[in-house]
Amino acid sequence: MVNLAELNTPQRKAAETIKGPVLILAGAGSGKTRTITFRIAHMVHNLGIPAEQILGVSFTNKAAGEMRERVKGLLGRKKASHLTLSTFHSLGIKILKKEIVKLGYHKNFSIYDTSDQMSIVREGLNSFRAEKKAFDRKQILSKIGFLKNKGVSEDDFVDSPFFDCEDAYDHATEYIYRYYQDKLRFFNAIDFDDILFLVVKLFGQHPEIAEAYSKQFKYVMVDEYQDTNPLQFSMIMGLTTTHDNLCVVGDDDQSIYSFRGADISNILNFEKNYPTATVVKLEENYRSTTPILNLANKVIV
Repeated sequence: MVNLAELNTPQRKAAETIKGPVLILAGAGSGKTRTITFRIAHMVHNLGIPAEQILGVSFTNKAAGEMRERVKGLLGRKKASHLTLSTFHSLGIKILKKEIVKLGYHKNFSIYDTSDQMSIVREGLNSFRAEKKAFDRKQILSKIGFLKNKGVSEDDFVDSPFFDCEDAYDHATEYIYRYYQDKLRFFNAIDFDDILFLVVKLFGQHPEIAEAYSKQFKYVMVDEYQDTNPLQFSMIMGLTTTHDNLCVVGDDDQSIYSFRGADISNILNFEKNYPTATVVKLEENYRSTTPILNLANKVIV
């Protein structure tokens, strides 16, 4: 048995609430990772939920690795090995390796790095003659990545709120975005930002695939939910098509990935999107002293 008595009262409530939507509001030092790992171990060891039905996603390999090691310490290596604990992008790659042929790619696709991406943008700019001025490749590539993380394709860019018809860079980006995607498809390649973009496209065009993964992962947990962007939100919606067993953990006072398109409204509107959600606040800090916490709270307010 996994002993939940080792958790404080809010942590234990979060670990014991398994069915339905759950929002865990947890600041730094409040024991959120401990809570999540005990929750997973409780589900598998105490409740007998098959580990294969549990999905935990985080943002960094480090966070996912820490979660994996802690769960392994509670469940043992064998049981823990059947869990899916990964980053959004690692999960996305696994899905694409199985399903990308449905989007017109070959199964053995490549993932281009920054050098490959820059080469395509440079080629595209050499053929772009609408403006006799130099364009910054990094700026254009950054804008393309931004658009993908907002779920905006090359065909939708001009009609999106992110296109400024008075901006020469946007006209250049519109041309290069199309050129860039054509080149990627020709070489059966994707870039890092395509991973989630294509998974969401896949779920949209083939809802039966989203349903299949939702049936596979009957319990979904998301760490650092305040840092999710529109694509990640859509991906989570696809993964919970057949159930609402979604547990998200986040700090509504902190979002560090705004440069990647993080949308703080995802966590702020969680109760609106899930009116039956159970909300648990982890307010006891195990890292900082009282004076530091008081000062931090004054700054936040």
